[in-house]
Amino acid sequence: MPFDGLFVNNHLLSWVARDSAKPGRNHPANNRETWLLHASSEWSEAHIEDDAETVAALMLAAFIELGGEMPQTYTSHSWRYAECVDYLKLGCVWDADLQLGLCGDWLNGGKVQGAWLSGQLLAKKLLQIN
Repeated sequence: MPFDGLFVNNHLLSWVARDSAKPGRNHPANNRETWLLHASSEWSEAHIEDDAETVAALMLAAFIELGGEMPQTYTSHSWRYAECVDYLKLGCVWDADLQLGLCGDWLNGGKVQGAWLSGQLLAKKLLQIN
């Protein structure tokens, strides 16, 4: 496929990523392509009680529609509490009295970019300390 990651945003898939393209993931002896498929929150909620094989078959069919190939092997896992309804929108937390800071995706939107931005915000607060 001509991409390593793609926001799909259809009713089923929300994100697909070529895991083997991440630094350090593709060992020369392995030389296999691996993909990570994420279902959308809405679809996942509607299918939370479906068995893993049914969910995997539907997700793989959606992946194939994007141009992917049927994998030789696959696993399916449901993170029942992976997405919360409302993430905190604090960016980060800094308690000057305790000299304690908190950062992470859970404070800034729930995605990896939210985690990175949260860390950046906390770093700026730390740099402002005399």
